[in-house]
Amino acid sequence: MTPPIQIEALLQSSPGRVGLAVQPLDGSEGFATRADEVFTQASAIKIPVLWELHRQAASGELALEETLPVDPADGAGGCGLLQNFLPGVSRMALADLGVAMIVLSDNVATNHLIERLGFDAVNALLKSAGCEKTRLRRKMIDLVARRQGRENTSTPAEAVAVMRRLYDDEQAGDRAATQTLGVLRLKKESPVTAALPSGLRLATKPGMLDGHRTEWSLVEGAGRGYAMALMADGAEDSVLEPLFRKLAEEVHRYSAAARG
Repeated sequence: MTPPIQIEALLQSSPGRVGLAVQPLDGSEGFATRADEVFTQASAIKIPVLWELHRQAASGELALEETLPVDPADGAGGCGLLQNFLPGVSRMALADLGVAMIVLSDNVATNHLIERLGFDAVNALLKSAGCEKTRLRRKMIDLVARRQGRENTSTPAEAVAVMRRLYDDEQAGDRAATQTLGVLRLKKESPVTAALPSGLRLATKPGMLDGHRTEWSLVEGAGRGYAMALMADGAEDSVLEPLFRKLAEEVHRYSAAARG
């Protein structure tokens, strides 16, 4: 289904390429544009890393209490706090690294988790969820990999499918999904968070990188719940960030009206 006219007008207003997918949680028909086009993901790819962390914990492959030494050089230069730690002094639990990865978008924490979990494990989880274009191919702040074209990617349709799968698994009592969404629901700054009214149950993770912006979200309460993925490139963030806020507002307004 194509987006409603107000949302389509916003999508067309951007000088860049914008993808959107929205899937109501009640099983009714959603809408999308550029649903199957591939976008660079920036920090939104940290969602599958978090999911794989909690999947391995739930299956007994690792313990969330396990600690790793913090090497601030691994991921330094980007977002986060750990890059300012003293080298080789602190240790952090895997669970705490997951929180830092999502709430602070900490790249050192992310890279430590990628090293511990493995690229293959994260991508196997994505494949098992039916994702063929969503892939983790490099660590954060890996400039060599970026020059080689090894980017972390997804599509609006697959990102929404991941968020919907986490929701469905949580409803079924799955421990990994429940813990993953619990971390994603922790308060953080993002265009979607800024756009939506307070009182909602919001699980979200934004990403931003050199003319790219993404955000994967799960919105519950005050109307019809829905999963949403926003992705864009080809424009400055001064354009994309307010566009994401406006799109989030319109999607929520439409979803609330549809419920009524």
